[in-house]
Amino acid sequence: MRYIFNTNGEYVAFIANNYLFNTECDWLGVIQNNKVYDTFGVFIGELSNDDRIVRNKLINEARIMKPMKPMKPMKPMRPMKRLRMARLLYPFEDAFLNSEKTFNHGTGKYENVINFKHLLGAKIIAEDNTFLGIISDNRFNHDSVLNKYGSFGSPYSQTSIFNNYGKYGSEYGQFSPFNSFTSTPPRLYIDEKFIAYLSTNEFVNPRIDTNQFMNWLKTI
Repeated sequence: MRYIFNTNGEYVAFIANNYLFNTECDWLGVIQNNKVYDTFGVFIGELSNDDRIVRNKLINEARIMKPMKPMKPMKPMRPMKRLRMARLLYPFEDAFLNSEKTFNHGTGKYENVINFKHLLGAKIIAEDNTFLGIISDNRFNHDSVLNKYGSFGSPYSQTSIFNNYGKYGSEYGQFSPFNSFTSTPPRLYIDEKFIAYLSTNEFVNPRIDTNQFMNWLKTI
């Protein structure tokens, strides 16, 4: 059994029999040749000598066959927190250091929300090349998806991903990020460079999970 920590020295996961689990013993992925893949076979990162999972943001590793789910292990004894580790230099990043605590007023609890600040300024483009706005924390920017009165943030606009009945926001829309079955979700671009798909379809890669993205938008 091997403990996994993040750069802050926090215990975040453990490895047992070449399977990765979180601190509550929920299955996160599998280890093959020191590389870590999630439960759908999508590459997460590589094991480092200091017990972190590190990935190169400029390289997209090929996915593997979907691994078989292992038996749930016994919860191990919690290790002591480590000292903060050396910061990783670009283009490397800690796979477990892109989340932050935020208060969920619905549950009254603090929860982990993925931090997508690196996407600020990104354009959202539908598969049919329709512009769907910019990821911006400026609610007065006409193109911002956070402008509730703009073309890309209003729940009534036909070019808004927040329109539950529109083809770009419906869970059944061919070009919608909320359709878990479509192979044509919106794409994200920064400086005209493709970054990832915005989708709930777990088989689309590379992907930003729409639900995680929406949870983060609520915090900015």
